[in-house]
Amino acid sequence: MFSRRSDDDQNSQNEDFVNEEIVEVDDSDDVEQSASPVRHLKPSMISEGFEFNGDIKSNGSLTVDGSIVGQVTVDNLIVGVTGSVSGTITAKTINVKGKLAGNVNCSDIIVGGRSIVDGNITYSSITIQRGGIVKGDLKKVN
Repeated sequence: MFSRRSDDDQNSQNEDFVNEEIVEVDDSDDVEQSASPVRHLKPSMISEGFEFNGDIKSNGSLTVDGSIVGQVTVDNLIVGVTGSVSGTITAKTINVKGKLAGNVNCSDIIVGGRSIVDGNITYSSITIQRGGIVKGDLKKVN
């Protein structure tokens, strides 16, 4: 039922395994060169108590619990309860739980129940939860 392998059998199997690994590595190099460069960026964060003045640009997500004044260009912006962002903001999606002010251009914006949004807002879709305050000009685009 069970048999014991000799050292020669094990060595030959190990050599086959090593040879297979080398071939696999060579194949993966070809695949990496032909694949499109898709990068998954880690989310960035401005912590509570942190104040930033300047421009931020990223293809990823940014969570703000501190304060930003300047130009912000990101894919996804989350303004936390203690967060404040003012300036020129461009994003695909924005979720506001704190304060957002300035010229805002986005596809989707969610204004939370205790948040304040003030400025010129251009959007495709907007959701305002009960208690959320929106001041300024709203412009819907398709």
